[in-house]
Amino acid sequence: MKKLVNNDLQGPVRTCMVCRVRFQKHDLTRHVWRGEWTPDKAYILPGRGYYCCAGEACKAKFPKRAAAVRKGKGEGKRDEA
Repeated sequence: MKKLVNNDLQGPVRTCMVCRVRFQKHDLTRHVWRGEWTPDKAYILPGRGYYCCAGEACKAKFPKRAAAVRKGKGEGKRDEA
């Protein structure tokens, strides 16, 4: 997984919703809410996709962070820790 620098933008770029670091799209896991958080490995499920990097801390915080954003309570806020 490669973190991006501004001059390194080639192809689709997405941001991990937990650590807010930008990565190439296919270096992140996309999740879609379908009654529960469902990984979208093919990047084709309908609905709003939330991206998470492979960092252990990010994977642990993802469900809580994604639920808050989905409910409109955490939009634009960043977890510090």
